[in-house]
Parts: sequence; structure tokens; C-alpha cells
Amino acid sequence: MQESTVPQFIILEVSSAFSGALLSYATVIERVLKDYCGILVLAAAADKAEVLEEGSTAHAVVVIKFPSDEVAAAFWSSPENQEMFAQVFSDGGVLHVISVPGIPEVGLPDEPLPTVANVKVPKSTGPKAFMLVQGTVSDPGPVSAYMETIIPMIIERGGVYRAWASPEGPVVLAGEWQPQYLVLSEWPSIREPRDFWYSDTYQNIAIPTRRPASEFTVLLFEAAP
Repeated sequence: MQESTVPQFIILEVSSAFSGALLSYATVIERVLKDYCGILVLAAAADKAEVLEEGSTAHAVVVIKFPSDEVAAAFWSSPENQEMFAQVFSDGGVLHVISVPGIPEVGLPDEPLPTVANVKVPKSTGPKAFMLVQGTVSDPGPVSAYMETIIPMIIERGGVYRAWASPEGPVVLAGEWQPQYLVLSEWPSIREPRDFWYSDTYQNIAIPTRRPASEFTVLLFEAAP
């Protein structure tokens, strides 16, 4: 029986004016990540953030994946990281740094959420895309109906959830965090999430279903090759 491992993600968001600082941090930290089996999944300036949900603000984002929460914590508390983080962001700009549990490497076989357990992920021929969704839910009923609509759409386009967290899930490492749901999804390329978002079904059925019962920010990023 294959052992299920649960990765951990550290997600850093900074204001647009500090995009350069965040990218500098990502470049410098790469040499430390290998000591913690960390993978730099995404490093994007604010001007590379595609705002999908009305009212969202473009932020610079770095996403790092670790094999476990213990390893992620060890990296973050390491003197090398703490020194670099303090130096790069001595002038501020950090909105928040959170540690978020990921989806097990074998997916979620008993859950309908789009993961590697139920999605045939096509072989990548170019840069992948990542959608970062954060928000609050005031009425779970309409949101459940919304999920029933979008899950088949995501699966059809080869998208998978890499992290899904309830408001209590993220651990705040720096800055301030408003407790809310968070979903990080990965797509074969930038085309699929755009096709998903701008489809008639999503725009005319999914969005009207969830908006009265929730508030979300949604940003889309194309990963570097």
C-alpha cells in the first residue's frame, strides 16, 4: 500500500511596491531550500498577477513546497532564512506569510475535490499556471452548490488542488492573516484556468450562485518555465 505523504506550503504575499524585494528573496533563498527538500513552486511579481475576481488586488506571491509541516517549520525558523527575510523586508511590505497544509501526494481518493486521485493531469509542455483563491463563506449551502458546478469543470481541464485549507488551517509566520478559506490549484497551462473562468457556465451560473454567500479574492499566475 502506498504511503500517503502530506506536503506543506509556505505562501508569502507582499504589496505590489515590494515585488522586487520578494523576487530577490526568492532568488537568494533557493540555495537554502535544497537543504530542506524545498521546491520553489511560484515566484511572481504583482504585475504578473492576473486579477480574476472583481475587487481583488494584485500582490506579489512566492509559494514554496516542503515534504512536511515539520520541515517547513524548520526552514522558516532557520537562521539563514530569518536573516535573509529580515534583511530583504527591513522596510516592510509583507502582507502575510502563512504555512498551509497541502493535499496528500496520492490525492484524496474518497473525496470529490479535483486532485491527482481523480484527475488525469496531462504531461506539461510549457509553464504551468496557479490559481490562488482566498475568501470567507457566510452561507455554506450556496457554496456547496457552487462546488458541485465547478468540480467537473476543473477536472475536465486537468486542474488539481494542491492545497485546501479551512480558516483554521494556515499558521501565520509573519504579517497579519484574516482567517479565511484558501485554495491553491495547479493547471497544465495558463489557457485552462482562463477557459474555466471565462466560460458561460462559470460566469452565468457559478458566480451568481456563490457571490451572495461568500467573498473571494482570486489571482492567477503563470509559473516561470
